[in-house]
Amino acid sequence: MKKQIIITLLSFITLVFYVNAADKYVTEEDDIYLRRGPGVQYAYSTSVKAGDKVTELEKSADGKFTLIKLPNGRSAWIESTKLKDQLSLRALLPTLEARLEEYKDKVENAEKYKDQAVKEYVEKLQNAEQTIENLQNKNNELEQLNTNQGIKLESMLNQMDDKRRDLIITWFTYGGLVAGGGFLLGLILPAIMPGRRKKDRWMN
Repeated sequence: MKKQIIITLLSFITLVFYVNAADKYVTEEDDIYLRRGPGVQYAYSTSVKAGDKVTELEKSADGKFTLIKLPNGRSAWIESTKLKDQLSLRALLPTLEARLEEYKDKVENAEKYKDQAVKEYVEKLQNAEQTIENLQNKNNELEQLNTNQGIKLESMLNQMDDKRRDLIITWFTYGGLVAGGGFLLGLILPAIMPGRRKKDRWMN
């Protein structure tokens, strides 16, 4: 029963340690040997490579040693001064080297990049000039079309005015002819109707 209580307490303590676990990084030194307990009196158990990422589980009472979980899942004690919060240079080295190569390439090929940038700029400028020229030509075509339409419209209006004048003159001419014909008819009819003239004389 007592043994079961101890196991339960150890399990609870381990659970608390894992809940409060934090990522740490081994300092940039040679490979470090880890101990089985929180003190120099404990034997070495394994080692860890400089720059490796580990998980902090707990600290010793005096804070000089820290229990860490290794990438392979094992746990061991390390001197607290051998840990730090920042990402190690070892972990950053591949990224830094890649960036360095990128910058070196840009520096060594600066002339090529400049020529490429100038070429792209010239191409964009030429395309823009061509677009402007096309738009200008299209605008000129539309202006010419508008002018031609205006000329045609004016010509049609003039033709309508001429036809309107011709129609008015024609009506006036017809009206004059009708009036003139009526007048002449009024003069001619009495002359060609003698019977009415004789009757007029008898009545007088």
